[in-house]
Amino acid sequence: MPRASRPVLATLLTAAGPSLLLLAACGGGAAADREKAADAKVAAGPSCVSTDSTPVGLAVLDFITKAEPLPKRFLSAAGTDSAVPDDGFKVLQDKGPTYFYSSDTVAQRKIREKLEEVGPYPSMLVVFRGKTEADNGNTVTVRLGGHYVGGDDNGKVSPTKSYDVRCDTTGWKVAASKAEGGA
Repeated sequence: MPRASRPVLATLLTAAGPSLLLLAACGGGAAADREKAADAKVAAGPSCVSTDSTPVGLAVLDFITKAEPLPKRFLSAAGTDSAVPDDGFKVLQDKGPTYFYSSDTVAQRKIREKLEEVGPYPSMLVVFRGKTEADNGNTVTVRLGGHYVGGDDNGKVSPTKSYDVRCDTTGWKVAASKAEGGA
């Protein structure tokens, strides 16, 4: 049955009462089965794609919002495998000023000077430690660590945490997290 006729059929069924509903329930066929399958897929919600980087963003958000002290500025290692992937970097930018942190000591000094100039806010270097997939890509484990740069908290380590992010009928959700130790 075409989708456009559904509101009309629903109105008729409501007006006609249970007897017409019983007759309508007896209909069927291949077209009705295909339509039911399509409706079930829509009702099931989004399907998660294993190449989706949303799990990283969710893990980063949890990591930085539960850190002590709560960071107000963020750094990400520039040009290394420890750099936070794009979805995670966007989360950092949404939460506060975000800077690239170089392995070059001169560049690091300049960033620290900039941070001091702006104010004594906790600044965290968030370090991406990798991700693994399981359950046909429906569970992604993301590992993050970090430490504070500059100010009163300079050098303080935020323990490495692993996050199990799972896909269900509503999309990606952080299912569990645990601290692993030092950053």
